[in-house]
Amino acid sequence: MRHRTTLLAAAFLALAPALAQAAERDPDWPCVQILVPTLSPGQIWSGDAIDGKTDDWRDIPGVEPVLKRILNRRTEAEQEEEAIDRFADGLGPDRNATLTALFAGAFDALNRDRGAAIAAIHRYAHQQRELLDSIDKALTRLQELPADAPEAAPLREEIAWRRRILDERRRYQSALCDQPVQLEQKAGRIAREIAARLD
Repeated sequence: MRHRTTLLAAAFLALAPALAQAAERDPDWPCVQILVPTLSPGQIWSGDAIDGKTDDWRDIPGVEPVLKRILNRRTEAEQEEEAIDRFADGLGPDRNATLTALFAGAFDALNRDRGAAIAAIHRYAHQQRELLDSIDKALTRLQELPADAPEAAPLREEIAWRRRILDERRRYQSALCDQPVQLEQKAGRIAREIAARLD
């Protein structure tokens, strides 16, 4: 029984410590960060409301390449700023409406990407919990078997294999949990840069 308890403890420790705390809020949210399912533009945007304007950019010439540039994950913050600056410098009397449309398009895309990242984290955590449950069941079965039972050795190997998978997947948790944060930061940065160029 002690061997089983040790294995179970090690398996649960393979998950981030935040899992236990997060389980009270959401059993499939393993991240330290508080889960906020969707962003509100009012949290980061000081310009006009963008409700119903997420597709306005499609009708404005020149917005699409800027939007693609600033949404590209390889684009550095300085490059985002330069792209927004160059675009804003060439705007005429519809400057504010155009910049608002640019932000609305960027916010919509980033919020969707963030939602996809959150869904991926939920899938990851759910799979980890299922893996832990399968290890628990296998350990229970192993304890019920005589030590010299023919199926004991293969069952031990299966438990060890599942624990290796659990440990390997655990290494990706921090990177997964960082993705929504990075998208939030990008959305906030773009909002500030565009808002700074409003009249």
